[in-house]
Amino acid sequence: MSTINSISYRKTHPFPYALGMLGITIPGQMIGAYLVFFYNDVLGVPLTMISLVTLFATIWDAINDPLFGYFSDRTRTKIGRRKPWMLICVPLYCIFYIFLFSPPSSVQKGYLLVVYFAIFSMFTETLTTIASVNYHSLFPELFIDNKIRTRSNALRQAFQLVGLIVGVTLAPILIERYGYTITATFMILIGMLFYLIAVFSIHERPEYIESEVPTLKESLKAIMKNKNFWAVSLTNFFYQASLALLLLSIPYFIKYTLALSEANAAYLTGAVFITAIPAMYLWVKVIDRFGAMTAWRASLLFLGISVIPIFFVKTLISSMIAGAFIGIGIAGVTANIDLIYAKVIDEDAKVSNLRREGIYFSGFQFIIHFSGLAKSLVLLLVTLIFGFVDGNNPGEHPDLAARFMISVFPALLMAVSFIISFFVRFKEEKQTQ
Repeated sequence: MSTINSISYRKTHPFPYALGMLGITIPGQMIGAYLVFFYNDVLGVPLTMISLVTLFATIWDAINDPLFGYFSDRTRTKIGRRKPWMLICVPLYCIFYIFLFSPPSSVQKGYLLVVYFAIFSMFTETLTTIASVNYHSLFPELFIDNKIRTRSNALRQAFQLVGLIVGVTLAPILIERYGYTITATFMILIGMLFYLIAVFSIHERPEYIESEVPTLKESLKAIMKNKNFWAVSLTNFFYQASLALLLLSIPYFIKYTLALSEANAAYLTGAVFITAIPAMYLWVKVIDRFGAMTAWRASLLFLGISVIPIFFVKTLISSMIAGAFIGIGIAGVTANIDLIYAKVIDEDAKVSNLRREGIYFSGFQFIIHFSGLAKSLVLLLVTLIFGFVDGNNPGEHPDLAARFMISVFPALLMAVSFIISFFVRFKEEKQTQ
């Protein structure tokens, strides 16, 4: 590794860097919460076809995630390893995102709409991968000290929660007034504005830019043999599947269970994510007191329990109260997960003397994208058990189907996530026992 004097390195300030998380989250969460509802309930694509498209998108992600992480690790330019990728993806991301929510009338029927949905979903997801993998890969490099890393991550994740509020809570209000195309255009443009602020604030470490270039074979071999990578990834797999299911089920829950208009979804999502912001501060205190590993496991357990009460609610107010506890659980997992990721990467760097943040984060993202399979399975089960197909054919008990989507299935997924988390063991954790 290069011995460039670290004194000459200009540190990146946590605040503008954290805005990048806001930029990624705003458009991403609108997709997570409303894309399925838009194509299924509004445009009439059956859930079975959406499940099939999700399967193909997952296979494509299996190919592009590790590749883009690997290419990022090997990139060497004057402005850094990650920044060129981040700058290139911004305009393309905007274009494909807007088209995803703007299918022309000529394709809004039959299998043409399914093909359109598949193509633009895959392109949009690819650009999301490039934007997020390069952004997240910078975190362990920019903030090395544990205390600064914890607080920088808390700020970053607080912005993520703000992004969740904007992307999920504001979306139904704008959709009802302006429609999906204008809302999507607003979400992606405001998101990429914050993302660019982060990009231009970043100062990559010169010793990393000039570090040894890792090979694909060595990097993949290191990941495949890393037990903590697999345990962390599988834990997050089930958490992400649960979170995705929670988000996409909210408009169904509002419409079919509470019998309210779509705009009321803003109140439920607001209760979840506005509560999560101050809860982030409390979880940072828990991390300082007990460590990231203990806090992480506690947050997984808390979230798994907190999704149960919403199954029994009958009013918007009671659902908001239940949602607030869900928000506290989401804040806990969010505050911890990137710290756990960084631990895995730091441990690898100590052993190999190589900086492979890109391939590791793309590996984590690869597993997360596979969580779409669990989401697809749940959507298929909803059709098989309750007969729910789309807005024109919701089956006999769409209210009960929505309750299972927002409570029962997420609780089961979180139980598995919590159990797997105990297979994660770092050296310092073993030495203290």
